[in-house]
Amino acid sequence: MRKVSAYILTRNEEKHIKDCMESVKFADEIVVIDAFSSDATAEIAKSLGAKVVQNKFEYFGKQRNFALEQCSYDWVICLDADERISPELKAEIEDQLQKSPECGVFIAPRKSRFINKWIAHSGWYPDYRHPVLFDKTKAKYKDQLVHEDIDYKGRKFYFKGDIYHYPYESIKHFTAKSDFYTDLRAEEMFAKGKKFRVVNLLINPPVMFIKMYFVKKGFLDGLTGLILALLYSSFYTLMKYIKLWEIYNKKSGE
Repeated sequence: MRKVSAYILTRNEEKHIKDCMESVKFADEIVVIDAFSSDATAEIAKSLGAKVVQNKFEYFGKQRNFALEQCSYDWVICLDADERISPELKAEIEDQLQKSPECGVFIAPRKSRFINKWIAHSGWYPDYRHPVLFDKTKAKYKDQLVHEDIDYKGRKFYFKGDIYHYPYESIKHFTAKSDFYTDLRAEEMFAKGKKFRVVNLLINPPVMFIKMYFVKKGFLDGLTGLILALLYSSFYTLMKYIKLWEIYNKKSGE
């Protein structure tokens, strides 16, 4: 069986790090890239046997490529602290490593929980966002601030087992994380030359609501699906364009 490293990005994740590491303890090495947490994340990870490397967070693409450099083995499992490898996915990964996997990336569906409910629609499931297993010698993350893609050689493969995802434990948690992500998204749009238009404030939020609630069948997720669509349209989508407007205003005043 090929040896494999698992890397986990962390920053103030003391509530999640133990369960995350437990789900991937079958890896030959667990590397935690900690962005100088102010809580006990690093200490907990060390006590559980992880290799902990402190690195200042600038943006996601850069942090993930730094993580790859810290991994001892070519084959890598990518995991965030609020994610877990399901037993079914673990079995699939071990099977691939036993067979010497083909060149490419392996992607797993991500099943997310919002406060106390697993979301089955709303564009949240199945969420094939980023690869969970790949050969780091044949892949590199793109230099993106957020929602980073990966360049790789070979084919794309899909696992059936889920990654369990626990992104938000409360509405307050959602708004705090969205504030962080919309900062990065607005900066990225500005850097790419995206122009602010008033129509972005008038059209994009309701379009996001329609997409999540009707097109992606968020209504089947009940009241939680409605709340999610409202939050993503009014807070995330609206705020990233307001912040883009803010950046242009600040630049024009320099």
